[in-house]
Amino acid sequence: MVLRLLIQLQLYLKAQYCRFLRQKVLISVLAAAAVYFTLHLTSSVITFRRTPRVAWVLEQQAGSCSPHTNIAFLKTHKCASSTIQNILFRYGLSHHLLFGLPDAGNYFGGGFYPFHADMFNLSPWSKLGVNIMAVHMKWDHQQVAKVMPNDTVYITIVREPTELFESLYAYAKMDQAYNMMVEDFVASVPVEAERHRGFLGYNQMVWDFGIANKTLVNNLTAVRQLVQEAEDNFQLVMVAERMEESLVLLSHILCWDLKDVVALKFNARTSRFKKKLSSETLKVLRQKLAPDYLLYEHFSSRFEELVEDFGKERMASEVSRLQALTKSLMDTCGFIKEDSVFLAGAEKPWSNMVEGYVASSGNTKCHQYSRSEISFINLLRGIQRAEVCKRFGVPDIPGLDALPLGSHLFENVNMEENIRLLKTLLVHVNNKVAHADSGVVQADSRVKGSVVDRTTTTISRETT
Repeated sequence: MVLRLLIQLQLYLKAQYCRFLRQKVLISVLAAAAVYFTLHLTSSVITFRRTPRVAWVLEQQAGSCSPHTNIAFLKTHKCASSTIQNILFRYGLSHHLLFGLPDAGNYFGGGFYPFHADMFNLSPWSKLGVNIMAVHMKWDHQQVAKVMPNDTVYITIVREPTELFESLYAYAKMDQAYNMMVEDFVASVPVEAERHRGFLGYNQMVWDFGIANKTLVNNLTAVRQLVQEAEDNFQLVMVAERMEESLVLLSHILCWDLKDVVALKFNARTSRFKKKLSSETLKVLRQKLAPDYLLYEHFSSRFEELVEDFGKERMASEVSRLQALTKSLMDTCGFIKEDSVFLAGAEKPWSNMVEGYVASSGNTKCHQYSRSEISFINLLRGIQRAEVCKRFGVPDIPGLDALPLGSHLFENVNMEENIRLLKTLLVHVNNKVAHADSGVVQADSRVKGSVVDRTTTTISRETT
């Protein structure tokens, strides 16, 4: 009897132990499943976060894109933008593309008027259309979009704000205009002060990006709105401090070969014109440049995200390849770096503070890499003026840069209206009869005694 009870107890305990083991196994399985699904979900999140924020990050690598030829570049002041401009000019010239250029100089709107479609539409070459817009202007995206094709890629570049301001102050010779060194200017001139020449000063990037008016330059709410609009409008915002990585991303967004974005460093000041600002000046300047920092830090973070999406190892490989291509160009062309004061002709930059390059090679293509901004713009203007004549049979009439427009242009007349009328004369008057019967008569009736009267004889003589 006792033995039978012991056997039953043993069987019972064994059954309980087996049940315990089964529960333990079940718990282990459930725990393992939970870990598996957790890892799976985490992996999915990571995969999602690493999905490229813009498709072009991977398109070129997959061979699924075609080179873009319609490009609008917001050329910001003192952000290494002349280097990007030279790349676009060279590519456009070699591929017979068309450029949006002002009639004279290197600015649309003089830097202080926002871009307006009529600034291009009333130019002699507007009949040709436009592929690349890459000159200085105060940006107005809606107006730029009116003259650009629908598939245009919009790009620009930013720079650390204090570095930009110090460079701008020296390059624009603001020390001479204000008769004070940059430290004194930062300490004494308020951020709301009138801009030098109407468009240069504190928070230059915010101005160039097209803030509505000068009273909003320092309004952080308005600047945040501007940054959001820029985020929506620009497919790529490069960073001057990360130029090589910027050029790699540029080649991919445009689906160009990496050799197409090889470039020389333009408008870099010689060491004797660079000034290291004191810590106190930098502290004050950073406060005054809060709007520019808002814009810069946003797009600097955005740029880092793009590099991560592109892949750090892949980027390092591409940068290494770009450096090799640049070295090959330097060796092939035999470029010699010189101070601007020792340069002449097409290679001479506008400022004597900067360095330029001379190609010792006889290869004519080499000279386009070192051609200065003004020289390149004049070259393209001449080509397009000749193309207008070839296609439309229009006499080779001069642009505004060929007319005697001195200070009297602004005497007792509305400047914008006068320039518009002059452009109308130049673009729409195709022969001497039309000039005599319509263009000048209409202009005379609208701006009697203005510069249009005084330049009629000159225009007639030039177009005969």
